[in-house]
Amino acid sequence: MSERAPAPEHLLEAVLLVSARPIRPADLASATGLPPEAVETALANLSERYSPETSGVVLRAVAGGYLFSTNPACSVAVERFREEARPAPLSGAAHEVLACALYLGPLTRGAVSRVRGVNSDAVVRNLLERNLLAEAGADRDAPGAPALLAVTDEFLAATDVASREDFPPLDSLVSREELDRVRERLTSPEATSEAPAGPETT
Repeated sequence: MSERAPAPEHLLEAVLLVSARPIRPADLASATGLPPEAVETALANLSERYSPETSGVVLRAVAGGYLFSTNPACSVAVERFREEARPAPLSGAAHEVLACALYLGPLTRGAVSRVRGVNSDAVVRNLLERNLLAEAGADRDAPGAPALLAVTDEFLAATDVASREDFPPLDSLVSREELDRVRERLTSPEATSEAPAGPETT
């Protein structure tokens, strides 16, 4: 016995649930395989089901598309939860590692540690868990082909910029002498050796 096909409303719910941005009806039709008229009918049904009077989640029409959001009447509870669940502020060490990845990356954990002069594995691990850093390929020229690290789109969103090019150039932030020292650390004979020993600060 074959399984019954999901109802149009169920298909739209599933697609809308995984998007943080409004989805146009045409894109919903493309994703679900439903005809445009079926999408419109299902959206009308969902709008009634997820209305401010009946649900803590509402279906909103925004910028020509639709998305799920929390009911404004529940905003106090939502904001209280966000405050309690908000991650701890980033440490100075974390900002240094992110700056390395942003301006010098993609680069390996070892390269980050050489630039900072201290083992940075714990900091890198924390930033990977917070999705501010991500692996972006591997350094095939280094022994063991270690992973390369780069900042993520989530990092760019958190800093309210569209791309890496929107940040000020590195030479406007630090002196030429300091830049030369950083480049020397990256290209020194120790560049293929282990990262500097030292405490792992987060």
